[in-house]
Amino acid sequence: MIIACTSDNVVPVTNVEVIPTVEETLPEVVEEEEPVEEVLMPEEVFPVGSLNSFFSNCLISDRSSNIARKNPIQIIEYDQVNNRIKTNYSYLENLLVQGTNNQSWFVTQNGEASTVVEIVSVNITEGWIYLGNTYLGSLNARIGATVEFFNPFINYEIINDRPLFSPYPTVASEENLHYIQPGGMIEKSDGTFILLTPVVFGPHTKRSIYYASSTNLEDWTFHDDLVLETMTIPFAKANGNVFSTGNPFRLDDGSLLVLLGVQQPNNNYTSAYMILDEDLNILQQPTEIMIPEWNGLDQNSFPLSITKFNNQYRILFHRRNPSFIDREIHEIVASNLFDALNFNQSIISSNIIHKGNISSGYLRGKADDAAYMEFNSELYILLGGEELGSTYLTSRNRQYGLVKWNGGSWDHDSRSPLLVNPVQLHKKYPEYDWAWDHLGAFVSPIIKNNTLYIFMAFGTDNPDYFISGIKVSLN
Repeated sequence: MIIACTSDNVVPVTNVEVIPTVEETLPEVVEEEEPVEEVLMPEEVFPVGSLNSFFSNCLISDRSSNIARKNPIQIIEYDQVNNRIKTNYSYLENLLVQGTNNQSWFVTQNGEASTVVEIVSVNITEGWIYLGNTYLGSLNARIGATVEFFNPFINYEIINDRPLFSPYPTVASEENLHYIQPGGMIEKSDGTFILLTPVVFGPHTKRSIYYASSTNLEDWTFHDDLVLETMTIPFAKANGNVFSTGNPFRLDDGSLLVLLGVQQPNNNYTSAYMILDEDLNILQQPTEIMIPEWNGLDQNSFPLSITKFNNQYRILFHRRNPSFIDREIHEIVASNLFDALNFNQSIISSNIIHKGNISSGYLRGKADDAAYMEFNSELYILLGGEELGSTYLTSRNRQYGLVKWNGGSWDHDSRSPLLVNPVQLHKKYPEYDWAWDHLGAFVSPIIKNNTLYIFMAFGTDNPDYFISGIKVSLN
């Protein structure tokens, strides 16, 4: 069952940006409200065959909108003896939708899900939600207290229920690595798959590009073979960071254009690209993208994803902002790819498509990852980032939503965020102990065999991230 709301479309850039202080980003203490009578909203129905129709509502935090959150779910009755609650949420049948391996729904409260309580059963007729174990915090069961319902496995299953590699590598080029991230998927002409894997050494002091291979998208081998490092890039900081983003774009001659973020000597990032063959030989060395807004020592930005749709080339860029609060996603559309990249020509449009600090959307506060996907001749973006501190599960939490091109603007799926990390659910499902913190950039999606595979990195405290994959059935 799907709850309707108005789409959160392109954000105007006329608003004045205000960088929040530390105090402003802390969760606020909110007085509980008296429950209000629910006004049922019509349910949005996504067209059959749209990518949206294969996603479910893994986070139910508002009766009419997971974006605006204008009508929070509230407790209206509490039965302590039987450990059950009633809420003003009417679509309880949503809580009967099973996770991929019958994982439970949970009641959560407060920022970053600091309270997590298992739901063991739901009585649709009487409206009672029966609770089980409390895995974190303590439920505020007062009348008027707000809750969210959460089951990330409604949307996906984690490939092999473990990190992507087994055993997991700890060394690359004879150096201890910090963590591995995805950096773009290649489907070779022989049917095998290559995942570019930027490797981080130390506290982001150095990053170089390696790769992994698979024949089935589920069983992967990491190769300790260096593809690219900054020592070979004239405009890069020596022994600095270089990483690939987005899936490499296949050119007419079969070669692959790879988008790059390159750390410069002054530590700002600039936008670049290189060209590889299928064996990962470099055919064209890293080259700066010569669009003025996206190169140069004074810029601090990098590209995120590239595609060709309706005979136009589209490139997403991320601009880094002061105070390490990354908020902006831009899109450039061009008629000729290399005229645009090399000469700043043939550009049709250049627009900001998400500005997190002024948006009412699910990424209000930070937006730093985006990846194009095409499905059934429609164009989509997986958009990722974090929210500012709040009283919601998504506070400072990594998450992804789905955005669809409607021919004139980008429309957010009203249920977003759709992909949210499992947080403290490893206390019930210990196999996910490695996956309880942030979802990591940069996502690398591919659709094969009626399945959407998304390669990303799940975070823990040490190391920062484990590279992994999730899959969403498109049947």
